[in-house]
Amino acid sequence: MKTICATITSPLRSSVTIIRISGSQTLKCLEEFGVKNQLIPQKSFFHKIVFDNDKKLIDEAIITFFKAPRSFTGEDVAEISVHSSQYVLKKIFEKLLSIENVDFAGAGEFSKRAFLNGKIDLVQAEAIPDLIASETEAQHKQAILQLSGNLGQIYENWRHQIIEISAFVEALIDFPEDDLPTNIIDKINQEIVDLRNQISHHLNDNKVGQKIKNGLSLAIIGAPNSGKSSLMNFLAQSEVAIVSEIAGTTRDIIDTHLEIAGVPVIISDTAGIRSSTDLIEQEGIKRALKKAQNADIKIYLIDALNPIIQNDLIDENTILVFNKIDKIFNDEIDFEKIITSFGIDKKIIFLKISIAQKINISKLLEALEEKIDLLIPSFNSPLITQERYRNSLQNCLNSLENFSLNENIEICAENLRICVNEIGKINGKIDIENILDLIFSKFCIGK
Repeated sequence: MKTICATITSPLRSSVTIIRISGSQTLKCLEEFGVKNQLIPQKSFFHKIVFDNDKKLIDEAIITFFKAPRSFTGEDVAEISVHSSQYVLKKIFEKLLSIENVDFAGAGEFSKRAFLNGKIDLVQAEAIPDLIASETEAQHKQAILQLSGNLGQIYENWRHQIIEISAFVEALIDFPEDDLPTNIIDKINQEIVDLRNQISHHLNDNKVGQKIKNGLSLAIIGAPNSGKSSLMNFLAQSEVAIVSEIAGTTRDIIDTHLEIAGVPVIISDTAGIRSSTDLIEQEGIKRALKKAQNADIKIYLIDALNPIIQNDLIDENTILVFNKIDKIFNDEIDFEKIITSFGIDKKIIFLKISIAQKINISKLLEALEEKIDLLIPSFNSPLITQERYRNSLQNCLNSLENFSLNENIEICAENLRICVNEIGKINGKIDIENILDLIFSKFCIGK
């Protein structure tokens, strides 16, 4: 296998760049840079990089050597911190690539080698880009839980339980004359029920983990000139959307990404919902309605002076907001009566604000945080972060639901094999040989 090298720091301009080398030729690479002293693993040292052919100083660097298997990839690894000069990097990589069996690392190849060498499982590997991309507290917390192996351990425990059950079932197939005691059969049935409940509970998570990773969707909807773009700009603290007195100014979806209550939120300003003969505006309204239907949270903004509400867009995740209350005097408007007149449940909470005068804006932010807290509750255990985990777990659950020792025993065994393979797809551990190992170790089948 080739020794690989690449920069592991941001390609953007910075003062220092770190180059990682991994593989059997790591020590040879360091020798080419003039490192001749005995290296102490996991210790950093100062070194002047000089090439033997011309004795020319290339740079002053900090080098750290990691002896296999105590490294990220499980191989010999060196990390070289140099100044971020394009010339320095060019000369160093020219030297590295001139060494036999050394090549550039491919995308994700360091993490792939870490997986292949048993340093991490696939679930941990997939947490690495999530941690790097994390921008909010919730994203960081979720990535750390997954990277530390908590999520992978849950799946591995389930896989191991199913393998143990498979060992009993395979024994029943191969040695039908040796009937298992009733208490063993009852124990297997109960373990299957417990596994079904655990996996079903894990799946029944409202996709919270994926929402934390990708962001909650918040749609600002309402009739034209209700103040949607003004609210968008206020939340973003930037002139994201065009604000105009002309109805129908916003015709397409405008998105901005924010952090609210520690959670990533994608806020969308949408076209004003009304009847229109303008084909472009009609398309904008169609997109607004689709965005509203798919949003995790909706702020339905209503012009208090001209209230128009489409009640089929309102659900438990909608915040009803009457805007422009600064233009109302002596409480001449009965907002509860307006809500009732549109056939909206009286239990729906509504707010009265003025975006222009910043009246009750804090109450809107509090209501928004409450909605987010309901959708993304506090968590201390790892959540499903990838759709492929969900698909494999659902396939596993389907097979467990089809398992019954009262049915054909071969079908039972096949359902369990499917389960093991499906979970193995998640953490990268697909190996039916361990079922045979358990049969021989627990049932002494060598008689």
